[in-house]
Amino acid sequence: MAPGSESSPPAPYERERPVVTQGQRTHPASAFVRVWIWVAAGLFAFGRDLVESGGDRSLLSALWVGLALVGAAALLGVVFGYLSWRFTRYFIDGREIRIESGILTRRSRRAPYERIQSVDIAEPFAARIFRLCELRIELAGGDDSRLSLQYLRHSDADRLRHLLLQRAYEAGSQAVGAPAVGTTTHGGSVEGHPEGGPTGGPALGPHVDLSPPILVVRPLRLVVATLLSAEFLVPALIMAVLLVAGMIFPGFVIVGLLPFLFWVGQVIMSRVVAQWDFTLRRAPTGLHVTRGLLSRISQTVPYDRVQAVVVHQAALWRPLHLQRADVTVAGASRDTDSGGSSATLVPVATPDEVRMVLGELFTDVDPAVVPRTRAPRRSWPFAPIGWRFRAAGSDERAFVAERGWVTHRTDVVPHAKTQSVAVTQGPLQRWRGVADLVVHTPDGPVDATGRSLAAADVRGLATTQLARARHARETFPSAM
Repeated sequence: MAPGSESSPPAPYERERPVVTQGQRTHPASAFVRVWIWVAAGLFAFGRDLVESGGDRSLLSALWVGLALVGAAALLGVVFGYLSWRFTRYFIDGREIRIESGILTRRSRRAPYERIQSVDIAEPFAARIFRLCELRIELAGGDDSRLSLQYLRHSDADRLRHLLLQRAYEAGSQAVGAPAVGTTTHGGSVEGHPEGGPTGGPALGPHVDLSPPILVVRPLRLVVATLLSAEFLVPALIMAVLLVAGMIFPGFVIVGLLPFLFWVGQVIMSRVVAQWDFTLRRAPTGLHVTRGLLSRISQTVPYDRVQAVVVHQAALWRPLHLQRADVTVAGASRDTDSGGSSATLVPVATPDEVRMVLGELFTDVDPAVVPRTRAPRRSWPFAPIGWRFRAAGSDERAFVAERGWVTHRTDVVPHAKTQSVAVTQGPLQRWRGVADLVVHTPDGPVDATGRSLAAADVRGLATTQLARARHARETFPSAM
């Protein structure tokens, strides 16, 4: 440093937590969690060998070969799992969490605390056998933005989750000059631990104690709703037709059934198994969700990252007064290992329950009271039946677009979350005097588009939406 030059002292956030040079390992039983994959590979190899031998071997010889293949595969799985565990360490210092892994090629992934969006706990089925769980750290950035620690005891995962949420909160507070620990946030007052956190460190910023459930979806309601959904009924009806055809063409039915069996299996896994015992609670930073039958998921939907909501209602759900709500979450990972259900806010509930949950996310937003402009009769060539269900409109708080008659959907976008507004009109639409109004949001299940509305109405809605979005961003900058 040159003489006379001055350097600012390190920030308290960095000074209090020196860099950690010696990392920690996950639980030793992690080496055994994924052995089943190797065992499955051994069984596959045995089955292929049995088919290729054409029955030349005796039953005893075939069994010995099978045991040898499965045993060798299991041994390789244990060895590989141990080496993977042995060469994986995680480091938590004053700036970031770092995970280093790799046997031959070393890999180091770093996550600064200010980029942490949420910290969730997952319990894959194989890990539950060993009473372990996985800690998933979601970062801002979209694809490939998840770090995971596989696998930890529940007590260790809870402790690390508390610690990472606290440091992410502190980093975000320092970045924007937010109030210190103990101030009020969305969802109520935040209480710090006066004697330090559960690990003996400093007091936690966002206290993560969970409130009693505000919504519990019973398995029976979940199963009934799935059986009455178009996603399940369509492949089921096709399978029934194929079974009837199979009575005439036996060889055809086997080939034809396979894709629809897979389709039905996907629906059951994502709608029933993945959402089993769905429970929603309030947390200081968001809505906390626990769900899953085989693999349990514990995750938080942060208030400030929710951009928009879409409410679905299948035709056969209407007599039962049931709906489903999905959300677009900014920066969410697009991994599909959770059954594609990470965007599900409410798997099935009554309209009153859905409105209650929306009220938790967006203050004073009620889609039911938003005035709408309906599609004109002349738009029928673009949707001979569905034109009657198309509409869009806005009030002082949100933009709403609805469409669909087999499965009706209502997309809701708070004005502060609007990214841009577009008006589109094709040649046929120009001939019929209609146009589409699109309110853009981040990638996700929400598609807020008013389809085939009167062109004059679309221009008025677009102008109003731009003005209301600008006013909302100026009035509520923290909601962006």
